[in-house]
Amino acid sequence: MNSGIIFLITCKINLVILLSASFFLFFHVNENLEVFAVVNQDKYILANTWGTEGQEDGNFVIPHSIAIDKFGFVYVTDTGNDRVQKFTPEGTFVTKWGSKGSENGQFLSLHDIAVDNQKNFIYTVELDNHRVQKFYPNGTFISKFGYGETGGDAENRTPHQIFVDSNGFVYLPDRGNSEVLKFDSNGKFIKKWGSDGQRAGQFSKPHGVVTDSNDNIYVTDMANSRVQKFDSNGNFITMWGAKGSGEGKFSYSIPGIGIDNSDNIYIVDRLQSVIQKFDSNGKFITMWGAKGSNDGEFNKPEDIAINQQNGDVYITDTKNSRIQHFKMSK
Repeated sequence: MNSGIIFLITCKINLVILLSASFFLFFHVNENLEVFAVVNQDKYILANTWGTEGQEDGNFVIPHSIAIDKFGFVYVTDTGNDRVQKFTPEGTFVTKWGSKGSENGQFLSLHDIAVDNQKNFIYTVELDNHRVQKFYPNGTFISKFGYGETGGDAENRTPHQIFVDSNGFVYLPDRGNSEVLKFDSNGKFIKKWGSDGQRAGQFSKPHGVVTDSNDNIYVTDMANSRVQKFDSNGNFITMWGAKGSGEGKFSYSIPGIGIDNSDNIYIVDRLQSVIQKFDSNGKFITMWGAKGSNDGEFNKPEDIAINQQNGDVYITDTKNSRIQHFKMSK
C-alpha cells in the first residue's frame, strides 16, 4: 500500500494519513468540534455485522453485553427480549434461552454475561432479580446465587458486569455501593473492596471488569473517567484516564472493558462512541470509532469481547441493535 491521504466521511470528519501499510496518523473530530491526532500501529477493520431491532432469532432489542468462549462462540445478552443468544464467530445463530421472570433460567433486567473458559460455564447477572445465574453453553440451568452474605444493603446490590478469572473466581463491580465483590465458582462470598470516592482504590459508579493472565483485575471507574488495576486480593496497582476526549481520556460513561491474550485492555466509551486500546499498564495503543449508524460507527455501544484465539474484536452496538465484528489489519 502506498502512502497517501484518505478521507472517511461520517457524521463527523475523520482524516487518516497513511505513512506506510501499518503506520498511520488518525485525526478525529468529536461532537464538541475538538480535533485530536493519534499515531497508530494497530488498525482495526470491520469484518462483518449482524442484527437489527426485533424479536426474531439473530435480532435484538437492546443488545447489551457480550462474551466469547474458548471455541469462539459469541454470547449476547438481548436485554429487551429477556434472553441470551448464541452465535458462531461469523454471526450465524446457534441457540437462545431465557424469558421474562424470576424462575430459574428466566431474567429481569438481564445485564451482563461472562464465560468460565476453564470449565466452559456461562454466567449472567440481572439487575432486578439481584442474582447471578450459571448455565451450560447450551443454556441448561445449573445454579444461582445472590448477595446475601456480602453485608450492607445486600438484597439491593446492583452489580452491572461480571467476569471469571483463570481459577474460576467471579468478580462483580457493585455500582450502587462502589465496591467490587469476589465469589468462588459456586457463589460463596470471598471478599469485597472499595468505597465511594476519587482516591486510588475508591470508585464512583464502577461498572466493567476483566482479569488478565496473572489474575490482576481491571475495573472501569465510570464517573471518575478512569480504569483501575488491582491484584487478585484487591490491592491497588495503578490507574489511568481522565475526563475528556482523545488519547487516554474518557467520558463519564465507559461501561465496557475487554482483554486479549496479550493482556491488552480495550475500553468502550459509550458517549463518545469510540474504542480505546491500552497495554496492561495503561499505555495507549490505538482507538477507533465515531458516532453514527454506518459500518464501523457506533450509537451508544455498551460492551466488548475479544476472541482469545485470533484477536478478533466484537462490540455490542446497542442503540443500532447490532453486533460489529472487527479484525486487525495485516
